[in-house]
Amino acid sequence: MVWLANLEAENLLFTYALFGVQHDELTDKKKKTILELFRLLSSSADRVDHLQDESHESPRKSSQSTTFVAYWKDTGIYQRWRESDAYKNFWDSLPDDAGVWREVMTVPKSRYMFAANQYQTSGLATMLGLKESSDEGYWGVYRHRLHETPDQYTDPGDTFTTSLVTTTKVKPGTEKKVINLENLFLSTIRPGRVKLTKIPDNLCFCREGQRQPHFDKAELESWLENLAPYAQSWMNHLNTARNKNGVVSFTMHVGHENSNPSEKKDINPSEDLSLPTEAVAEANQLMYFLDLAHFEQAGRSFKDHVKLRQKTFELYGPDGKHSNGKLSLFVELCVLKSGDLEAEYIGCKEGTGLMFLQDL
Repeated sequence: MVWLANLEAENLLFTYALFGVQHDELTDKKKKTILELFRLLSSSADRVDHLQDESHESPRKSSQSTTFVAYWKDTGIYQRWRESDAYKNFWDSLPDDAGVWREVMTVPKSRYMFAANQYQTSGLATMLGLKESSDEGYWGVYRHRLHETPDQYTDPGDTFTTSLVTTTKVKPGTEKKVINLENLFLSTIRPGRVKLTKIPDNLCFCREGQRQPHFDKAELESWLENLAPYAQSWMNHLNTARNKNGVVSFTMHVGHENSNPSEKKDINPSEDLSLPTEAVAEANQLMYFLDLAHFEQAGRSFKDHVKLRQKTFELYGPDGKHSNGKLSLFVELCVLKSGDLEAEYIGCKEGTGLMFLQDL
C-alpha cells in the first residue's frame, strides 16, 4: 500500500521553489540574510522546509549551505508575492557576492507526483491531502501515475523525452545536442547575477526524503545493517556517475520534520540540523535528471538500488519483520517544460544548481 497526493481538483497549478544561501563561514551578515529570506518566504508560502547540506554520515565541520523548499498551492499567490515591494527590496539589494540563489518551478498536476509509505504528509501533499493506492512495486510506476492525472497543460501522448544526450551515451550520427554533466561544482565564486529563464524540455526534478522517527533498537539495527549501506551506495552512484545516469544536479541535505506547517516559527541559522535533537531528523536528496527515462534507467540498472528496493519490501512489506515499523519515506517528482523554471544565482560558486545550463 502507498499513499499518493490527492490531485482530483481541477486546474491545479503549483509553485515549487528552492532558495539557497551559501556560507563557508556563517557570519552575522549571512545569518541576517538567511533569517530575512526565511521570514519573507513564510509570509506567503503555504509551507517552507528548512534544510542544510550534509554528507550522509561522513564527517563535516559545519553546514556550508542553507536551503529552503517553499510551496504555493496556488501559483497566483506566489506571483503576487514575487512582485511585492518586500520581496523586490530584499532580492534586488543583494550584493554581487551574496551567495544566494533561487530555482522556481511552476508545475501543473499532470507533471507532478507525490508518494509516501506512511500516512504522513510532506511537501506539497501537506496542502493536497493523501489518498490510498495499491499502484506500487513496479518499474515505471512514476510515469504511470503522471498519466493518471491529465489536465489541459500536458499532451496526454507526451513521452517526456529529452533532446539532449550525455558524452557517455552519445552515438555516431546523433542529432541530439551533446552535454557533459560531470561534476562542475567548484569553490570559485562567480560574482554578479546569473539568470536562467529557459531550460531543456522535460528536465525531471525529484525530492526524496527519509525519516527515522525514534526507531526502537531492532528497527535501527535493521536500517544500519540491511538498508543504509545500499542507500549510501545509491546516492554516491548518482552523484559521481552523472553522465551515465543523466544527473544534472544532485545535493544531499538534512532537516527536521515540520509537524505543524501552519505554525510558522522562526529558525536559528546557527543550529546544526545534523546533531541529535528531540525533533525527528529527515534526510533529503534534491536532484535534477535530463528526463524521467534517465531516472528510471538509473534505478533499474544499478544493482545496489535494486537490492535496496528488494530489502525494503522484505522488511516493511505485509509479512516483513517491520511491517508496522516507523521508517517514513516519501518522494516528489516534477517534469518541467522549457518555460516552467526560472533561476537566478547571485555571487554563487561555479556549478551551483542549474547555473551551467545558461551556457547551453
